[in-house]
Amino acid sequence: MVLATLFLVACSDSDKPGEIETPIEAKELLILSEGAMGSNNSTLARLDLLSGVLNPDYFRTVNKRGLGDVGNDMIQYGAKIFIVVNKSSTIEVVEASSGKSLKQIPMKSDNGQAREPRRLAAGNGKIYVTSFDDTVTRIDTASLQPDGKVTVGMDPEGIAFKNNKIYVANSGGLNWANGYDHTVSVINAVTFTEDYKVEVGTNPGTVQADSEGDVYVSVTGNYNDIPAAFKKIDAATGEVTPIDGIMSPIKFIISNNKAYIINGTYGEPNRIIVFDCLTEKILTDNFITDGPTIETINNISVDGLTGDLFVAETDYITPGNIHCFDKNGKLKYTLTAVGMNPSVVVVM
Repeated sequence: MVLATLFLVACSDSDKPGEIETPIEAKELLILSEGAMGSNNSTLARLDLLSGVLNPDYFRTVNKRGLGDVGNDMIQYGAKIFIVVNKSSTIEVVEASSGKSLKQIPMKSDNGQAREPRRLAAGNGKIYVTSFDDTVTRIDTASLQPDGKVTVGMDPEGIAFKNNKIYVANSGGLNWANGYDHTVSVINAVTFTEDYKVEVGTNPGTVQADSEGDVYVSVTGNYNDIPAAFKKIDAATGEVTPIDGIMSPIKFIISNNKAYIINGTYGEPNRIIVFDCLTEKILTDNFITDGPTIETINNISVDGLTGDLFVAETDYITPGNIHCFDKNGKLKYTLTAVGMNPSVVVVM
């Protein structure tokens, strides 16, 4: 295998080419690539930020096996990394310091049918997993055993944990021919029961919360006559309001009360809108100020300490790239050929 190369495209303040500006606290990146559906080629890569050495198949190197089919999401909680492998219907639990697999949790129903897990959230010593069998599963992070399950809406996608509430975007994506779902389920994290549903619009996807408890949702629409929208659920009143100026949200992430939103329509290069959740103002409608034109952004991740933004580029055919931008939108470096359909970056 030809190892991907770390190309440094910017100089440090001392103007020495080849140096990566990273905080002392950050020593490495873990990069999850989804792989191609049915190809069983999801990968976990590791970048050593001090040496610049990238291992594009780090999980296989450590564990002598692959991750499985379609790695959809990844989250760090304490000393463990949790990875959703959708078509393999497993949750891979990895020791953060070594990359060693601690457990592979099967996500199957009582009759053995695959639940097809999708997205992750964490809180109160638990990991919460949405699955396409219309459920959210709770996993204890000490025992690494599922210890609860609650039924929500159709084909849940995004999930967020805030103030002992779990918010779940019910997409209904697999039921598109008969009608999408249009709700966000609100789960009481203490009782682990669904309290109620909030009507947000057709085909909700990503859901995230800010520090004040307000919840934001990307509503995808039906790709035809019902348009996409970016909406807020008010923490105090429960009122749902659209955010003006954000017309085609795809995915987004909130960090330090800023929403970084992938925005784009078919046939046009994607861009990243930055929205201030506290002032409710758009800070910029194009975060990237220099660097390559990125046609298709598969996902974005943020280093909450430095504000660095990791943009996962894909063409769905060849191994994709990760571009690291500083908090001002200037390109710091690019990792090429990281994996097929790169997605989530964890900074450690």
